Amino acid sequence: MFMKMTLDPDFYTHTAIENMKVQFSEYMSVEVDAIQALSLTLVVSDPCLAHAPTIINTFLNNILELSIQEIVSHEG
Repeated sequence: MFMKMTLDPDFYTHTAIENMKVQFSEYMSVEVDAIQALSLTLVVSDPCLAHAPTIINTFLNNILELSIQEIVSHEG
């Protein structure tokens, strides 16, 4: 299963995405389009397909949370 998406650069940071790519590498691969800064392709590995919606949802929630923490820490 794969999903392509473009994330809003006002809410998501490259650091958060790269961090979660490492954390989720056992479950899926994440490719970031070099041309479009926050265009992602998510590919869930075959053994994890039954849990793909949960994996993708958790990945997106985690990068949003990390991004918000990063943005807030830079504002303060």
